Amino acid sequence: MIRVGLTGGIAAGKSTVAARLAQDGARIIDYDRLSHEVIAPGGPGVRSVLERFGADFGDGHGGVDRSALAARVFGGPTADRDRRDLDEIIHPLVYDLAAKAEQPWLEGSEVVVHEVPLLTEVRSAIPFHFDRVLLVEAPSQVRIARMVNQRHMTTSQAVERIGSQTNSSARRAQADLLVDGSQPIEQMFESVDRIYKELKALAKGFSHRD
Repeated sequence: MIRVGLTGGIAAGKSTVAARLAQDGARIIDYDRLSHEVIAPGGPGVRSVLERFGADFGDGHGGVDRSALAARVFGGPTADRDRRDLDEIIHPLVYDLAAKAEQPWLEGSEVVVHEVPLLTEVRSAIPFHFDRVLLVEAPSQVRIARMVNQRHMTTSQAVERIGSQTNSSARRAQADLLVDGSQPIEQMFESVDRIYKELKALAKGFSHRD
């Protein structure tokens, strides 16, 4: 098995790349999905989040109101501190779920992709060794347009989200592989397919026990 970290700024095209890798045969572990599970009804992080931020952030069904929480940690008066506190609750639980998810593939020749939006920011805390890091990049103006048109954010909200993440040069410094998320989809898929073939070849002989 080879373990790959897939990352990139918000709206750079990570999900599109992950979907193509899955079509090619990679195993995808989506950290965004796992973070949603952690604070969904019955999730292991619900109690701690509500204790920290208050019962008003409950969704009325045993989970956390993600929209209200996002507004608090990205736009509230104490956003930076709130976001750090939330990360301290959520991230270890997500890593536990990710470790369980990859167990069936540890001894095989699979390409296991951990899709981690904030990999650069949290890499030192992740209890995994990544054999390769794949970065998806796109210019900020392209990402802002996607957030406005596809995620129905305002321009100021989109700019704020980009500003809350690390800069592209820091991501690039940790990356082994790069995909241009702003290129036409056919060209992007060609790049992803080529990278997958390289990773699949490397996966033979890899074995992870960490």
